Amino acid sequence: FCLCGGKKQVDFDLHNHLLNPKRYNPAIIPTCGKDDNVTVKIGVALRDIVEVVEKQQIIRVKVWVRLRWKDCMLQWDPLLFQNKTELVVPYSEIWIPDITLYEGISDEENMPGMRDYRASISSTGNVMYNFPTILTITCRITVTYFPFDHQVCKLKLGSWIYSGKYIDLENLWEKVDVSNFLTHNEWDVVDTLAKKNNIFYICCPDPYPDITFHIHLKRKPIFYTITIIFPGFLINILTFMGFVLPPFSEEKITLHITVLLSTTVFLLLVQDKLPSSSEGFPFLAAYFAVSMGLVCISCVFSAIVMYLYYRIPEEHHIPWLVRYIFLDKLREILCVKGEKALNDESVVQITDIRSVKTGESLSQTKCVEIHSGSEYRIEPGHSLSMEGEIPEYAEDSNHRHQSCGNERHITNEWKLFSNVLDRFFMSVYLCLTIANNVVFFSIINNYDGKDIPLQ
Repeated sequence: FCLCGGKKQVDFDLHNHLLNPKRYNPAIIPTCGKDDNVTVKIGVALRDIVEVVEKQQIIRVKVWVRLRWKDCMLQWDPLLFQNKTELVVPYSEIWIPDITLYEGISDEENMPGMRDYRASISSTGNVMYNFPTILTITCRITVTYFPFDHQVCKLKLGSWIYSGKYIDLENLWEKVDVSNFLTHNEWDVVDTLAKKNNIFYICCPDPYPDITFHIHLKRKPIFYTITIIFPGFLINILTFMGFVLPPFSEEKITLHITVLLSTTVFLLLVQDKLPSSSEGFPFLAAYFAVSMGLVCISCVFSAIVMYLYYRIPEEHHIPWLVRYIFLDKLREILCVKGEKALNDESVVQITDIRSVKTGESLSQTKCVEIHSGSEYRIEPGHSLSMEGEIPEYAEDSNHRHQSCGNERHITNEWKLFSNVLDRFFMSVYLCLTIANNVVFFSIINNYDGKDIPLQ
């Protein structure tokens, strides 16, 4: 009991000796010589990344600020106080440098909680003041490579009122202490740096030193890859499936329009996440914008194919150059199967059709075409003559035969032309989509953030 009471008395006597109002004023900077200034060492330990608001370009971090300086007015001889070498006092009872966060934008305090803790004083006059705080600062967000982006945020600490004539700043360590950093679900700390600067401002003749802490952050892209990039890639595949539908299907354009609306939704999601910046456009937004353009082109392609498929053969004829390029050459390259084009020599007009049972002549209802090298095609209920031969047709039916055969020839050509063109458009869209994906993923995957200087 007596020992405890003795320690309390020593602390009380030491406190009264050091902080006697007649010899110590906490409002006055402790300089003991004419040209002496106070050297303040600043260190920061990063504890956690509370929030990164890309839209407003704001970051909130929880840090432990560590201040060290020497107060010549707070020295004592330990032998006079039972070898007491350390004393803990409240913030308000000693002089503490007005260290300020230059980029702080907090509505409450610049460095919340700075005045709520106690300082430790050694017998040599060295003062150690540590306190935790949550800092809200502006951080320029570069969105070009989102969500594979790297960001460098700066914590600039310095005295607001004392110039370099009165206070000199030094960094405790060359880097930010991240030994106690809590693993974040979205950001990794790649590297840090602490650097001293002496800056002259227009207002004052003396330089103002500061310690700037640079924190290099890297985003973890897995969440955005699963929720944005991968679904967008699948939507592009759905656009490709629209070309698989036959030309006469009315769902071709409907599918393309649905995919277009879905791509627009994903583009709006990216736009809502990122800040509006005219300096750098996100590659992800460009990827979706190009995808939207390709989907619009696919809609135009499908409209052209459907228009040609329902072309009226009696009114329109395929030019010989188009027929040569698409039906003769390109059709073979794209492996499009189609009926062989009919001509006058491969058509036979049957003028006399008789019943097998009765032998009576039946009325001719339509042209029956016989393809060279193929089986006969006969309408249900009709048959060849009793002799099993095809009767010769009269010369006066020659005109009707040519009209029927040419009409069928034109009809097949337009449908075949639309199929070839649809396959050609599908190949063009496939090449453009592959190029879009290859360029996007090659740029994103090869980005390592080295273009962003840490200083």
